[in-house]
Amino acid sequence: MLDIETDRCYYEHVKQTLHKPTEGDELKNRIEEIRNERGMRQEELAKALGVSRQTISSLENGRYNPSIGLAFKVAKLFGLSIEDVFIYEEE
Repeated sequence: MLDIETDRCYYEHVKQTLHKPTEGDELKNRIEEIRNERGMRQEELAKALGVSRQTISSLENGRYNPSIGLAFKVAKLFGLSIEDVFIYEEE
């Protein structure tokens, strides 16, 4: 049995924290690299940030860009500046 309310809440959460990259949007990140250097699994990072493991996977694979709030949370958790985690390249 599907819990429609849970699915709706999850969708709303994802919608608020992630944004599909637009064409020409060159925001890259080092999340996977930094996470691996620290011996963290995606599940551990997701729990620490209060998001799903799928969210972490989508961020690492460049399928989604984080909201500014989530980007700051990631940087703070790693003890780095936002620029050390996220790289914006202009065309």
